[in-house]
Amino acid sequence: MYRETRIPRLRASLWVSVSDKADSLAEAASSVEAADPDRGNTAAGLASGPTVAPAAAPSLIVPDGCMDLIVIDSQILIAGADSTARMFHGSAAPTVGLRFDSGVLAQLLTTSAGELADRVTPLDAVIGGRHSEVRAVGEGGAASVTGVARVLLDMAGGLTDRAMLDPRPMALARALDVRSNSPAQTVTEAAAEFAYSPRQLRRLSAEWFGYGPKHLAKILRWRAARDLIDAGRSRTAAAAEVGYADAAHLRRDERSLIG
Repeated sequence: MYRETRIPRLRASLWVSVSDKADSLAEAASSVEAADPDRGNTAAGLASGPTVAPAAAPSLIVPDGCMDLIVIDSQILIAGADSTARMFHGSAAPTVGLRFDSGVLAQLLTTSAGELADRVTPLDAVIGGRHSEVRAVGEGGAASVTGVARVLLDMAGGLTDRAMLDPRPMALARALDVRSNSPAQTVTEAAAEFAYSPRQLRRLSAEWFGYGPKHLAKILRWRAARDLIDAGRSRTAAAAEVGYADAAHLRRDERSLIG
């Protein structure tokens, strides 16, 4: 079972994946809100999501242009942006994570998203000892769903408070995403709006997202089509609505992203 809830202040969504313990999800939501109500109304109702399967089983992780912080076996890991789908092998215990909006987490970690793309990296390998408390996930009862959620939110809140976020990555992701900017801009249009050459935009996009703007736009359009299909639209209607030439074009993009 998978649940997630939006944390607006962090520009992220808190998610929990468990096999069959819905009570743990409710406990996590209410406890996190009580610990820090300013970080989002996590008890308002955790909506189901399609990305992560039950924690005990391997799950297919599809690209979404985002980076996550995930706790597995008492270790905080950075899940870099995926350029294509990959299999995720979690532990039998509940898995808790924070999925950040495109272009956010790399800034909080003061690193390049390109260096973390398509792999999972221990958080300590990137931030060293700057936040020693994140290494104590398994101590003091924090190995529970509630404790892990608190640790993640507290740590991400500290990083956010210290950061001066550059708004350009988030603005570019919105410009290329048909879900927030319809019709989505082409890469050439986005480069012109941001006053960059296409080459400059490719370099910056790799640093901000882990891959170039063309691949990011491809991922975002496919995700928009999948959202419509999951909501009941036909593949033909979904393809047309998000700007594909036809359903076959959607299928080609889907095969290239998830196989």
